[in-house]
Amino acid sequence: MQTNQAIYKEYYDKVDVKDALYSRINEIKQTLSIVTEVDKWTYRYQEDKWTIKDMIQHCIDCERIFSYRALHIARQDPQALFLFDENSYANLARANDRKAEDLYKEWMHLMNATFYQFEKLSNDELKRVSNIGGNSYSLEDIGYTIAGHSIHHINVIKERYL
Repeated sequence: MQTNQAIYKEYYDKVDVKDALYSRINEIKQTLSIVTEVDKWTYRYQEDKWTIKDMIQHCIDCERIFSYRALHIARQDPQALFLFDENSYANLARANDRKAEDLYKEWMHLMNATFYQFEKLSNDELKRVSNIGGNSYSLEDIGYTIAGHSIHHINVIKERYL
């Protein structure tokens, strides 16, 4: 079975997946430390776009789902995995009702937990593959997707919100 390339691997062309999961944490910390004004957290650069709080909650939700997928693959669970609708999740999350500090802390803890989840995996385990929504992904693909997805959204915050 051949795997698909991780969607966001281009952010990490020169590092392995464990380094990618670890190195993103400081970049995200530094960027979010700039978002000090209360109204920046709920700012929308267009009417139909997410706020920074929405985007962080989205990253948290996706990281939890992708981390579960990684566990599923690592444990060689034969059950089928399906796709999810990120917009439905975002619409129900009520991120803008949460304190920015709480979202920030939750994401920091989650990113650290994800790093430790992957850190113990061997190179052979990282090559394990499973089918998700009709496509093949390795554990390594999932790790790069987690890291790259968060950096993608941090870049959007830098470019359009700050």
